[in-house]
Amino acid sequence: MQGEPTPIPPYAEDCLDVLAGTISPPEPGIDETTAKDALLNRGFTRADAREALEVLEMRGYIYRVNSEIRITD
Repeated sequence: MQGEPTPIPPYAEDCLDVLAGTISPPEPGIDETTAKDALLNRGFTRADAREALEVLEMRGYIYRVNSEIRITD
């Protein structure tokens, strides 16, 4: 159906949860390095973190503004 989010694998859901818990309002996002560090601290490998961020971006769950990662509303 149109308008429904594209499903993501469980590891990408975990990544999204970490990102959501790392971004502190009123800031709209976090630096990519900070995002990757947060994922590494939660047990992701560098390769897994990179892959999860790529999946989230390709499926429209996150987007980048310069070097900042933001979660799509």
